[in-house]
Amino acid sequence: MNAKILTTILLLALTTSIASADWSQFHHNPERTGNVSGYAPVTNTIFWETELGCFVEGGACISNGRVYVANRIGGSGKLGLYCLNEATGEIIWHNPIGGSGGVSTPAILGDRLFVGSLTGDLYCVNALNGTTIWNRTIELKPSYWGVGSCPLIHEDTVFVNTVSGGAVFAFGFDGNELWNITTGSYGEYPPAVAYYISPAAYDRKIFFGGAGPALYCVDIETQNELWNFSTTGTMSTTPAIDCGIVYLATGDRMYAVGMDGIEVWSQSLKGTISSPAISDGKIYIGDKDKKINCINATDGIEIWNQTLGGKCDSSPVVANGMVYTAANYAQGTVYGFDAEIGDLKWTYDTCNWNMAQPAISDGILFIGSDSGYLYAFRDLIQKGDLNLDWAVTVDDAFIALKMAVGAIPAVEGADMNGDSKVTSLDALMILQMALGAD
Repeated sequence: MNAKILTTILLLALTTSIASADWSQFHHNPERTGNVSGYAPVTNTIFWETELGCFVEGGACISNGRVYVANRIGGSGKLGLYCLNEATGEIIWHNPIGGSGGVSTPAILGDRLFVGSLTGDLYCVNALNGTTIWNRTIELKPSYWGVGSCPLIHEDTVFVNTVSGGAVFAFGFDGNELWNITTGSYGEYPPAVAYYISPAAYDRKIFFGGAGPALYCVDIETQNELWNFSTTGTMSTTPAIDCGIVYLATGDRMYAVGMDGIEVWSQSLKGTISSPAISDGKIYIGDKDKKINCINATDGIEIWNQTLGGKCDSSPVVANGMVYTAANYAQGTVYGFDAEIGDLKWTYDTCNWNMAQPAISDGILFIGSDSGYLYAFRDLIQKGDLNLDWAVTVDDAFIALKMAVGAIPAVEGADMNGDSKVTSLDALMILQMALGAD
C-alpha cells in the first residue's frame, strides 16, 4: 500500500480515535471513580524511578506528558511541588509551596495547577514553569496535615475541603473566593482522617464530608444545602459517585447513599483514608484489617478480599482489568490484582511506609512512597503490540502515531526500524503489519 495512503488513513483516524489519557486530579474525574480505560501494567516492571528526597504521600496528576506530585516533611530533600517528565522521570521544575510541602494530590486544567500545602494554603501554580500565580490561606488549624484535601476541578471552579469549620471552599481560577460553606467544628482536636477527605461532584452538586459527622450535598448554583446524611463516625474517605449513588466510609462502616440522601445500604468496614474506586458495578477499598476489599455496588455484599502486608491507606485505582493499591507498613508494598476475581498478579516493595495514592496515564502506573521516590511502572512492550492485547492491530498504529507526535511517551516496542526513535514511519510499519500489506 502507498505510504501516503497509509498516512492519510492514520491521520483521519487519529482525529476521531484518540482520547485524552490525562489523569487530571485525584481518582481521575469529578465523580472520583478512580478507573480509566486503556492498558495498564500487568507486571512490576519499573519504567523509571525518581528520588524526591522526602515522603511522597499524596498522589500524582498527569497531563500533556508531565507528572505533578508533592512531597512533605520526612527524609531529606527539597520540600514542595514537583513537575517531572512522564517519559523519563526527569525533574522539570520545583515549587516550595510554602516550604513544608504537602500531601494533597494536585489537580490540573490547561496551564493551571492547584494543590494544598502543609502551611494551610491552596496554591495555584503555572503548570508550564512552576511559578506561583496565587495562594490563599484556608486552613486555620494546619496541624501536621495542612490542606490535605485534594482540589476538585469542576466547571472551571476549584473546590477543596478544610477541617477548620468543617468547610468546603469554591474558588475561581483567578483566585477569587466564590463561596464557602461551614458545617461546624470538629472540636479542639479534629480527627486526623478529616484532613484527607476531598469533595466530589455529580449532576451540578457537590458532595463532601463535614462536622456532624455527616455527608453533605450542596447545589453548586445556589449553594443551598440539599441534604445531609449522618454517619456513625467522621468520614475518612473522599466520596465516589456512580449511577447516582454516593459511596463513602468511616472508621467502622461503608455506606451507599442515594441522590435523595437516603441510605441504600451499609456494611461493617474498618475504614481508613483509602477512598473507594468504582468499576463495572464493583467497589474497591482498603481497610485497617490489612485488606483490599471488592464489594458489590448494588447490595454491599463482599465479592472478594485479599490480605496485604499492612493496613491499606492507599486509594485503589482500576484499569485494564487490574486494581492497584499499596500497604502502609515498613516494606511499603505496591500490589496489582485481577479486578474481577482478586488474584494477585504482582508486587513491588518500596522498602518504606506507603500511604500514597496511585495514578494511571498512558499505560503507566505512578505511585510514591516514604522512601522518597516516585515510581513509574510500565510493561515491556513487544514490537508493534503497544496496547498489550497479544496482537498487532490498527489500534497499535494509532498509539504509535501518538508517540510519534509526542502526545504520549514513546516506548522501545514502537521503534520498528531500529533507529532509536519513534516516527510516523514506525506507525506506518505497524499499520502495514496490521493490514497484512507489503
